Amino acid sequence: MDRRTLLTRIVKGFSLTGLAFVTYPFIKAWIPSFDNTINMDIDISDLKPGENKVVHWLGRNIIMVKRDPATVEEITKPEVDLKDPDSLGSMQPEFAKNPFRSLRPDLFVAFTNCTHLGCEVAHQDDQFKCPCHQSDYDAAGRVLEGAAAPRNLDVPNYRYVSNQMIRLEKLDT
Repeated sequence: MDRRTLLTRIVKGFSLTGLAFVTYPFIKAWIPSFDNTINMDIDISDLKPGENKVVHWLGRNIIMVKRDPATVEEITKPEVDLKDPDSLGSMQPEFAKNPFRSLRPDLFVAFTNCTHLGCEVAHQDDQFKCPCHQSDYDAAGRVLEGAAAPRNLDVPNYRYVSNQMIRLEKLDT
């Protein structure tokens, strides 16, 4: 074997090895994942009225807020104008199409991304506020009239596993 043939084979070998390393992530993305982390159980027993808990799920933060009775009463009789008070244009499961936008009036669960440009909203004084463009949301995640955000905060699909445990569930699309 002459020198030219040997070098050609070495270059071909390195090229094929490099091609395998480059294509591996793309091929792996096509194979369905059987990972069981699509659902997530969250213990809410430690939440007291007025407190919140933030968890990271499916690449986004989710906030759970324990509402006190005064906040629940305020949601049913809003004193401010809302863009979408009935949540008709919002992204949420069917069970959240009520004034509380939740399964139970005392607990609100929502993604923390503002619906304008995706900034993380902050929970303060039973309201949500976007620090980027000052969009305000009420205690049920409904956007106030005049805000830059086009719709209410998104609500994930979840259910109660027990009285003090909720399960976040990814919907099949």
